[in-house]
This record gives sequence, structure tokens and C-alpha cells, in this order.
Amino acid sequence: MKILVTTISAAFAVFAMTSCVANKGNFLLINKAKEPISQALVTVCGQTIELRDIQPGISEAGSYEVKSDSHYDVRIKFQSGKKLQKGVGYVTNGLDFHHDIVITDTNIEMVSDKIKAQ
Repeated sequence: MKILVTTISAAFAVFAMTSCVANKGNFLLINKAKEPISQALVTVCGQTIELRDIQPGISEAGSYEVKSDSHYDVRIKFQSGKKLQKGVGYVTNGLDFHHDIVITDTNIEMVSDKIKAQ
């Protein structure tokens, strides 16, 4: 009986430790607009990642923990003061993700969606 209780306790401990490990997500924000992005705010899984001063033709990376099912809320402010906002993509708890998000003068679009199963 003591061995059974010890085995069950050990199995529960392993399950609890692996359940608490957050999956990882990352994205590449690609500026294909004709003007610099002065500020980009990307919110996903309750986390906001801020990127600044992204010149045309340049990409910047961001990362986050996948804590829940979510989507990207992307807010862009160009150097001219013009703003864009759009919800794109989707992440699911329990998986690792990489996404490429392209910013143009008039749109925000996800062009790549790579899921990495564990």
C-alpha cells in the first residue's frame, strides 16, 4: 500500500510540474510599409510586447508564453502619426508557435503560421 501511495504521489508530481510549463510563442513583425513604424504593440495571451523604430524593410522579433488560447491584437503607429489596428492569427494552449506578421501602409496580415508540437 505504501508503494502504491508513493507511486501515485510521484506520478501526480510529474503531471503537476509538466502542466505548469508554459509553451513558447514568437513572431516576426515585418515592416513592408513605405514609412517607419514608431511603435508597435502586440498583445497575445494577456502579454503586450512593444517594438519601436522599425524602418521600412526591417523585421523585429517578439516572444511570449502561450498561457491560453488567444489571438494577436496588433496596434501600429507610424512615424507620420497614422495608426492601424487589427486582430490576426490564433494560438492554442499546449503548443509552441511562430508567426510572421506583415505590416503594409494599409493593412496588418499574418503570412506564416508554424506550429511546433512538443
